[in-house]
Amino acid sequence: MSMLLDLDAELAKGVEDIINPSQDARTTAIPGLDLDASPAVKADPKIAARLRRSMSLVDEGKAAEGARLVLKLLDSHPDHPVVNQAMGMALEHLGRLSKALEFYERSLQRDPANPEIYKSLGVLASKLGLLPTAEKFMRIYLRMTPNAKGGAVQLASILRDQSKFEDAIELLRQAIYGDPENADLWNAMGTTVMESGDAAEAITFHAEALRLRPGYARAAHNLAHALELTGDVEGALEHFKTAIDNAEAEPDRIISTHGYSHTLLSAGRLAEGWDLYRARLNMHYRFATNFLIPARPWDGADPAQLKGKTLVVVGEQGIGDEVLFASTFHDAQKAVGPEGELRIACEKRMVPLLQRSFPKAIVERHYTVEREGRQHRHAPDLFKDGKANLWTPAGNLCRAFRSSTDDFPDEPGFLTADPARVAAFSKQLAALGSGPKVGVLWKSLKMNAARSKHFAPFEMWKPILKTPGAVFINLQYGDVDEELADAEARFGVKIHQPQDIDLKDDLDGVAALGKACDLVLGPMNATTNLTASVGGQVWFIRPIAVSWTLLGRDQMLWYPQTRTFTGNRYRDWAGGMKNMAEAFEGFVKAHKAEAA
Repeated sequence: MSMLLDLDAELAKGVEDIINPSQDARTTAIPGLDLDASPAVKADPKIAARLRRSMSLVDEGKAAEGARLVLKLLDSHPDHPVVNQAMGMALEHLGRLSKALEFYERSLQRDPANPEIYKSLGVLASKLGLLPTAEKFMRIYLRMTPNAKGGAVQLASILRDQSKFEDAIELLRQAIYGDPENADLWNAMGTTVMESGDAAEAITFHAEALRLRPGYARAAHNLAHALELTGDVEGALEHFKTAIDNAEAEPDRIISTHGYSHTLLSAGRLAEGWDLYRARLNMHYRFATNFLIPARPWDGADPAQLKGKTLVVVGEQGIGDEVLFASTFHDAQKAVGPEGELRIACEKRMVPLLQRSFPKAIVERHYTVEREGRQHRHAPDLFKDGKANLWTPAGNLCRAFRSSTDDFPDEPGFLTADPARVAAFSKQLAALGSGPKVGVLWKSLKMNAARSKHFAPFEMWKPILKTPGAVFINLQYGDVDEELADAEARFGVKIHQPQDIDLKDDLDGVAALGKACDLVLGPMNATTNLTASVGGQVWFIRPIAVSWTLLGRDQMLWYPQTRTFTGNRYRDWAGGMKNMAEAFEGFVKAHKAEAA
């Protein structure tokens, strides 16, 4: 075992989550190691040769093997700055971010004149959510190498993640002034403007990047995204095709194919969209889950193949997606028939709800681990008897059973809330007084500049919360004390905290509480999906009227009893809230009239 690092122990710990959830933080490539530019490496050709071999293995996706070679060098050269830097890079590829940071710091201490180590520290600090630190390191890197390719783009990304949009735009403006033919800078400017909330203006910058570099796949991908946000779905489809056709690497092609599939769904072209949606399972896709399932996979193309089979359906992605795709489980149950069996692997908090909803199925939790930069999922409890014939990730069921808008059931609710808990919550809410009981939620537990675009600022809820005659119930999990106090102090509105429930971990209870409410208002997340899935009344507030989950409609086919509200353009929260407030006033009046 090395004195400096127990590599086996680090590998056993698995991958650390990237704390900064922005797209750039998760997809920015780990900076490479320029061995030719290092005097410390040139001075010893043997070290150079061994470092080249180890870094080659890392680049080939064999980070563990490369790390072991670097570790041997580290034992014999513990104070060599580039060897320490290489160890940090290998560990970063393995997802051991905190340990990688230690070795980057060791490298910096031994060679503070090396600009590349500041770059590595900046990128890694960004992933760890240490954004002010990341900014500091990247600014030092740019001072040391002012003409460094990509330096301004990377610093702008870090500034964006801190919501320092004006600083990022000014940085890129100056960079573009000095290098106006640089398509990367124009593309970065478009992304920055997009993150600030102006999709329409972002189109101009991405289009300029494409003019300067025809076929620039990344700019075409970003332009497609911006066009979709402005409602130009057909234009988005065209540019996603350009991105796919000109992708420089297979991962780029796959991520654009994934975006293309979502836009096809947004256009209502369901059969095509679900077919290409399989790109999410391709291991070249950065966020693809590796399913460790000991059975033959089924791709959703032919439902007739399920008859008489024991089918294991494995939940995928987030809670909202698991709930949404569960709308197809009744179809799967029917397809396997009385001679077959449906088995469901879901997030552990979902087990009681799904078992109650599908009493003929076997429902167990799935298990997920992180190893070497990849999420791995399995469901051993459903395979230990050896009877499973086929398995599929839950989203593939949409390909089989939701290829047309006519395939969606008209009746509300496809899951069954606990009737005893619904009754208990109804009694608890009734004690709060007269008026409709309205659940409200407004944000995600993890908020950053990128994610905040999807959630209306709490201040925007004022016209809803000030509507007289309603009794508001908090359904927002996480730390909300400040917002609840703010609502009471500024709006004169009491938002009641429900009792006997953990809003984050008791998902079965959340579904029952949502069902007990007369109405639930909020963005599309786990809570609103759970409420709608059990037939509860939900009004969704969205930043835009175009979304793959809307499937080309203005209301959700998944939940026919729900309503969706948006403004007139992307992130027009004021307009969306105005529309919802007007409808809500009518809802409260109607409820009062019915109660009279």
